[in-house]
Amino acid sequence: MAATAPATEGKAVPDSRQGQDVAGASNMRVILLCIFVANTGFFHGYDNGVVSDVFTMDPFRDMMGWPTPDDEEVAFQKGLTVNGFNIGAAISAVLCGHLIVDRYGRKPALILGSLLFAMGGLVQTCALNSVMLIAGRLIAGVGVGITSCAGPAYIAEVAPSKIRGAMVGIYQSNICLAIVGASILNAADHDMRNGWRYSLSVQIVLGAATALGLFFCSDTPRFLESAGRSEEAVRVLTALRGDEQMASQELAMVRAELEEEKLIGSASWGEIFVNKYFRNVVILGCLVQFFQIMTGINAMVSFGGTLFADLGVTSIASTLTPPLSFLIGNTIGGFGLVDRLGRRTLLIWGMAGMALSMLAGGIVALVAGEHTSEGGAGYVIIAMIVCYMFSFGISWGFGAWLYISEIMPLRVRGKAVGLCTGVNWGPANVISAFITPM
Repeated sequence: MAATAPATEGKAVPDSRQGQDVAGASNMRVILLCIFVANTGFFHGYDNGVVSDVFTMDPFRDMMGWPTPDDEEVAFQKGLTVNGFNIGAAISAVLCGHLIVDRYGRKPALILGSLLFAMGGLVQTCALNSVMLIAGRLIAGVGVGITSCAGPAYIAEVAPSKIRGAMVGIYQSNICLAIVGASILNAADHDMRNGWRYSLSVQIVLGAATALGLFFCSDTPRFLESAGRSEEAVRVLTALRGDEQMASQELAMVRAELEEEKLIGSASWGEIFVNKYFRNVVILGCLVQFFQIMTGINAMVSFGGTLFADLGVTSIASTLTPPLSFLIGNTIGGFGLVDRLGRRTLLIWGMAGMALSMLAGGIVALVAGEHTSEGGAGYVIIAMIVCYMFSFGISWGFGAWLYISEIMPLRVRGKAVGLCTGVNWGPANVISAFITPM
């Protein structure tokens, strides 16, 4: 019997391996894009972390006219220096979501925030007095407030659902990495005449390089569709997914979500506070953000260098260990535990770990009195700080942000998340920065 010809003879047969290669290349493109945009997380971490050891550099203290040891006036000026950044970030975080990110797009917002961060870094680097320094911190803070709103939104909108959590997690990890990087650079240039200027100038490079790179990125398909630029949205999403049919299906889902949002509408500020359900959820979110900072994390990040100097500990290992423990905790919690244990459980156990660490460290400091720099008391306190930083990183560091984004109803999400973020950057950070140096 003659052999029967295959049914597919004469027809084009899709190459599954070629399809897999295209999908793999597209996934890699998305991953690299998300990693690049997540560079804006470096802004937040570096600006917060760099001042910690800059406050202890003698040439910087001479420029500021600070005596040794610190008095109450110096503590107040440290609070102002830190709060210049916090106030700028608080104002822009509340306002930029509606006025910039949703109106003009994620990409323009990211470029603007990056340029403001670089400009703020330039003013700080060239500072000749405290007024210039605080002004530079304020400008940089406005930039970081914008990028902290637009960056995670951009990543969440371009990443496929199966890797979205990990990609957003990279943003938070970069905050931790930047704190570690700031500690390393500060240790290297601590004794240089212009060392503090070198450390602060890194902000110029980070901001300018990120802004330049963003010009070669497209805006998110979701924003393009919401702005009526459907053809461009299809083209961008096809490039990101590597498959036009898959892109069309995903874009159809985006259109359905946008229609739902349009039907539901956006609650007014008055409705947020008058409606009992909305009000209670927003208050809960604001309290979570407030207590994330009031745990004392910014005291450790911004004034850790001063604390270690008072303890008589100046080794690079002791300086790097706390931020490294923060990074390790964040990685374990964000990528390993949060989806297994749940948000609430992780927040509870993380807070318990922080409380016990600070209680033990406080008891040692109380017992040692003025002799904390002698013997092993200082190292015990640092060990407790390491435990504290790990506990914060594994839970509240990323968990507070994740929690508020998930509990907010769609109708109030934009304004509510902006308000909660403003509470974090504003009242919580301002109070923390002023009371901890004292």
